[in-house]
Amino acid sequence: MAKRDYYEVLGVKKDASEQDIKNAYRRLAKQYHPDRNKGDKSAEQRFKEISEAYEVVGSKDKRQQYDRFRAYGDMGGGGFQDLFSGARTAGKTTFTYDDLGDLGDLFARFFSRDIGFRQQHFGPEQGEDLYYKVRVPFEKAVEGGAMTVSVPADEPCSSCGGSGAKPGARAQACPSCGGRGTLQTAQGAFAFSRPCPQCLGHGRIATERCGACGGAGHAKRTRRLEVKLPRGVQDGHKLRLAGQGERGTGGGPNGDLFLEISVMAHDTFKRKGNDVYSDVLISMVQAALGTEVDAETLEGDVRVKVPPGTQPGSALRLRGQGIQAADGTKGDHYVVVNVEIPKNLTERQKELLRQFEKG
Repeated sequence: MAKRDYYEVLGVKKDASEQDIKNAYRRLAKQYHPDRNKGDKSAEQRFKEISEAYEVVGSKDKRQQYDRFRAYGDMGGGGFQDLFSGARTAGKTTFTYDDLGDLGDLFARFFSRDIGFRQQHFGPEQGEDLYYKVRVPFEKAVEGGAMTVSVPADEPCSSCGGSGAKPGARAQACPSCGGRGTLQTAQGAFAFSRPCPQCLGHGRIATERCGACGGAGHAKRTRRLEVKLPRGVQDGHKLRLAGQGERGTGGGPNGDLFLEISVMAHDTFKRKGNDVYSDVLISMVQAALGTEVDAETLEGDVRVKVPPGTQPGSALRLRGQGIQAADGTKGDHYVVVNVEIPKNLTERQKELLRQFEKG
């Protein structure tokens, strides 16, 4: 059976970025990981296939070699197997890796010429980045400063310390991989090596699993973190907390935590950038003749002069009374004038308005 294209296995395009390939692998590996699909052989096989694909296209050098090899195999529609048939080796009847030039490095690295296997080393891998949206009160966003947030995250099991083993239990060589940490598969002239799904590449497993975490070595817990908000932080702003993401594997570093700020609405103020808007209500007569009103601002009440003839919806500008940003710049405060139209007029008031209208 012909092997599936590695890009197809990961569900990405051939020109996908390194980050897109990495994200696709992490998503699929988490979905089909044996720990999440206990007893599901199809999921285990899918996990192996995903790991195999990422081992090649997830590496810049290996991916370049694979792309060249892939293009070569597509030239005549015969697929990869034709490379070993002698038909594509300049008329030679005996295939050698040197016939492929630089492509020989790809096979020398992954496949042995006599179908013998080499143990592959799977090194540390950085943990996944986490993304959460944090609701921040309007006043706190304006003032900035320290704030405590609670986020769910994987933490090492407090019972086993992250080992996945029952306290006091001894470790033994993994029965699936014989302690190598990898499994190898031969398909024709190909030999593939991938992380062992039972021991996750460690080579050893505990004789008894930790009862608290079921052998996973970690558990979901709520973590409380103190973050420092910039003064005047706006809705949608992202904060990066280095090393506060998911735990790395194999001794790799933790991922990062990204917090997206969602500023809560205020009962009185509305915000546009660093400018603040609030409303005042005056009578029809006050709008026509002019008046003074008290307007609430971030710095307290301010006496505002309303010019005669002010129209409904007019915005009176108070310079420098808005929000101060982290760089020291400050917005303005706009007082939006709403005019109240009387509903229950007496006959005398109606007559006066008619006379006013006639001039």
